Amino acid sequence: MKNKTNSIPVLIIKEGYFNEILNGTKIEEYRSLSEHYFKMFCKKGKDGYYDEIKPIKEITLAVGYRKDRKTAVIEVKDLYICAFEKEIPPGFEKGDECFVIELGKVKKTENV
Repeated sequence: MKNKTNSIPVLIIKEGYFNEILNGTKIEEYRSLSEHYFKMFCKKGKDGYYDEIKPIKEITLAVGYRKDRKTAVIEVKDLYICAFEKEIPPGFEKGDECFVIELGKVKKTENV
């Protein structure tokens, strides 16, 4: 049985962004500061609050939810929380905060 605490996080992504990541033109992925992503990316301290980002070395990106969906295992160079002040990605406004995942090499693909 697979140990869930050591499994690779799976992120659902639109096909256009997936293709940009595979061809190297998209090097960051953003995720909201929701409870779902705090559980995925952070550890809780003794006080019950999320106080540390997990040492995630790779993630799986998946296009949709179908069984035969396109997937890719991607190296994670860095993972942190950022407030956008100067460079603001599409879909965000000045001052928005989110998880930023700096993406590295594509390690493995399936159904691509």
